[in-house]
Amino acid sequence: MEDLQKLVRIVTNKHPKNAPLLDLKGKSLGKEAKLFLCIKGGACKDDEQAAKLMYNCGADDPRIKMLKSRLRKKLLNHLFFLDLSDNKVKIAHRYEQECLTLLYQAKTLINEGEYKTSHKLLLSALKIATEAEFTHLIINSFEYLLLIYSATTSIKEFYAAKESLKIHRELANLEQEAQDLYLTSRLEVNKSVSAKKNHLPKLKVALNRIEELWHKTNSINIFNQYYTLSIIYQELIGDFASILKLTNASEELLQQSKINVKRFDDRFNKYMNVFAYLRVKEYTKGLAAAENYLSAFDRTTNNWFAFMENYYLMAMHAGKFDLAAKLYADVQRNGLFKKISRNAQERWALYGAYLYFVNPSEQVLKQSNYFKLISAVPEYSKDKQGFNVAILILQYMYYLKSQDTDALLYRIESLKKYAGRHLTHQLSQRNLLFFKLLTLLVKEDLNYAGARRKGAGLLQKLKETPIPGDAYAEIEIIPYEDLWGIILQMVMELETH
Repeated sequence: MEDLQKLVRIVTNKHPKNAPLLDLKGKSLGKEAKLFLCIKGGACKDDEQAAKLMYNCGADDPRIKMLKSRLRKKLLNHLFFLDLSDNKVKIAHRYEQECLTLLYQAKTLINEGEYKTSHKLLLSALKIATEAEFTHLIINSFEYLLLIYSATTSIKEFYAAKESLKIHRELANLEQEAQDLYLTSRLEVNKSVSAKKNHLPKLKVALNRIEELWHKTNSINIFNQYYTLSIIYQELIGDFASILKLTNASEELLQQSKINVKRFDDRFNKYMNVFAYLRVKEYTKGLAAAENYLSAFDRTTNNWFAFMENYYLMAMHAGKFDLAAKLYADVQRNGLFKKISRNAQERWALYGAYLYFVNPSEQVLKQSNYFKLISAVPEYSKDKQGFNVAILILQYMYYLKSQDTDALLYRIESLKKYAGRHLTHQLSQRNLLFFKLLTLLVKEDLNYAGARRKGAGLLQKLKETPIPGDAYAEIEIIPYEDLWGIILQMVMELETH
């Protein structure tokens, strides 16, 4: 009871005059609560709307500025009480936040001269930080414990904590070296394509050093940086086989408890594993992995939709169009589909359009409007980077099926124009080769035999040209080699009708 009495005294003496949190359940809502509900409901999209609703005044009125300031402070206070127990939250964030809360509470009590309760809180924080390998939080815990042991003349405990602190500070120095290399590399690869290419040698050096530091320390903090940077590097050079090897090895390390289960993002590893299977064209294994991993992703999260994109593309590349139709229908039935980003929705519309061309099944028709998929073909633009070629090809197929020669000629010019502006890099060879095949078909007046015969050489070159890394690649919803066969089949059917 003594510790509770002290807490009651501290809270009573330091309790704020005004409530620090929003009261949304009271009979009479305050201005802050009303503004909160207006913003939540979408009624206040800018300062003008907020000022008019709250005070019937203009946005420059000082009252609305003060109201916004008070609401901001209370919302920040609510961050202390977020529910992080949800499965959607990364497990590492959960442990880190719990530890930070304990440290905050302990330091507040230390400042008030209350050592007994703060000591208990610090031991709890230290236990969590140690289990989750949060080195910086372990250091904070020991630093606060030293304050208590020094003030209470706990000599044995003081020197034991001091020795542990020394060890973890040495580890922190190595982790800091790795982090500096990691963050610098992340910065450099976020620049232009040419800058990424120029930085590749330095990126490899940084990656080797981070790997060396990981083996030296077995630190999960360094491993996570090595893991992420490895994937970035392998994507940039198009070495998806190495990504597959890394994700499989990481899963084994996790199962053997050689990396911290509370810190490693296993869901992301599963996502990248399926992605890698897709890129190395191991479709049978990839589809099995995707089916096995799907339950790890919550249907109400963006991660689920992202995972389903890889699963869907895997089915399309494997020629499993019935499975692709089922996956597409599952995505469309998800009640949160309309809440994902506009670009993500447009990608799924594009996927649906391709699916309809290769498999015009009842399932696709039930989930999508025919004219939306086929007639309302989207235009390419900067915000659809990675899918512009897919859109141009879809437009081409639409006009080919419609036998609209004039529109096809216009699309060929669009293809040439786009290639001249955006496909000059050597790693765009697959796109250029496929564009040449599409141009050839038009030059042959949509003649199946002529296009098939004269396009054989280009098709062979296409088969021999590997898919480039993500830094340069446009997405192939259906592999170009297979898509060329589908287009020729379409031409042959048109000739027989």
